[in-house]
Amino acid sequence: MGCFKGVVAVGYINEAIDEGNPLRTLETLLLPTANISDVDPAHAQHYQDVLYRAKSQKLGDSESVSKVLWLDEIQQAVDEANVDEDRAKQYGLFNLGSICEKHLGFISLA
Repeated sequence: MGCFKGVVAVGYINEAIDEGNPLRTLETLLLPTANISDVDPAHAQHYQDVLYRAKSQKLGDSESVSKVLWLDEIQQAVDEANVDEDRAKQYGLFNLGSICEKHLGFISLA
């Protein structure tokens, strides 16, 4: 039964990413059935941005058999966003957009 609940959580998280609403995405990341660790509500917008980018890259990959982010990929994106936020605090930078652009090659998909 736990596997089924995880698949349902994957669906909710991917829907929220597609909606583009950081608070909705945060809400789904915090679902107990998702079992995503180290989610910080203060990073909601950055989670949305990193997850959207990861999903867009996956959708653009012709070799990818799946068009959704799975729990391990979602956890990896959350971990990446947390590292970004830690670096921003370490360097006293408050504009994560410029950090992403400079260090991660992030380009807005909007």
